[in-house]
Amino acid sequence: MAEEIRISRAFIEQELPQAPPLYVSVFLMTQAIGQKAAEVAHALDILESDVLRAWKYWQERGYLLEAQQQEMAAKPVASARPEYTPAELSAYLKHPDIQLLFRSAEQKLGKSLSYSDMAMLFSFYDWLGLPMDVIELLLSDCVSRGKRGMRYIEKVAIAWAEEGIDTPEKAAEYLRMRRQGYREVMRAFGQGNRMPAPEEEKYLKKWLRTYHLPTEIVAAACERTILRTGGVSFAYADRILEQWHKAKVQSMADVQKLDEAFAAKKAVHQKSEPAYRQQSKPHSNRFINYTQREWDYAELERLEREKQSEW
Repeated sequence: MAEEIRISRAFIEQELPQAPPLYVSVFLMTQAIGQKAAEVAHALDILESDVLRAWKYWQERGYLLEAQQQEMAAKPVASARPEYTPAELSAYLKHPDIQLLFRSAEQKLGKSLSYSDMAMLFSFYDWLGLPMDVIELLLSDCVSRGKRGMRYIEKVAIAWAEEGIDTPEKAAEYLRMRRQGYREVMRAFGQGNRMPAPEEEKYLKKWLRTYHLPTEIVAAACERTILRTGGVSFAYADRILEQWHKAKVQSMADVQKLDEAFAAKKAVHQKSEPAYRQQSKPHSNRFINYTQREWDYAELERLEREKQSEW
């Protein structure tokens, strides 16, 4: 066991203020007693999964020792939910945070938790790595939508973990997007207040979370889609928004500039086009090579008509 622990001033000034307190405790205890996750967990009276989570944090910051990395590699995250024995679950129940989670879940769900319910809830923390306060928000959201089935709640938990929703701030932003952003977009598509179907939600996540487009921009693309196609087409709106994203659109003023640039380019093209070409336009089909434009509504409309004709 080390008699002294040397920590640089730079580490103290730069890393400690922004690191979660538990992770700091794990880091210090690891330096003090060794590289075994079980030993560190026992010394701090926390779960071994907490230690591994803290080690992962310090690994990403470049402070994890080779011995710790080897132990983390030997204990990979399971691809399927682990099975906990009653003895294991009883041991975890000794931790105040776990007790609080279960009591809160019983209040929210309006029932006493069975063994399988408790095992599933604990897996959100131990297996998926969701913090306790994020699980609380997840449960509240599901219950507010009338979804109390544990299988449904597990699917939501897995989705959150896959999308990296691992802080209260990220969870709050995601919930705000679903409650406000989704409804605004669906209303722009003339769908009232209904929530999107799973396949539709993939598009919404892409536009709002991956592209980080403002809701009003997405809504504007949906409105244009209806005007140009006469119906609801997420694929058509996606092509518009993909072009806007490439053009770094972030406001309606940016959209207006693109429209004006496209109109000016079109006017110049029509003015320079020979008279005989203006009078007689060739029949178009999918084998004609079109001049690529960064912004071309006409091409989008043609693609959409072809797609509809194939149905």
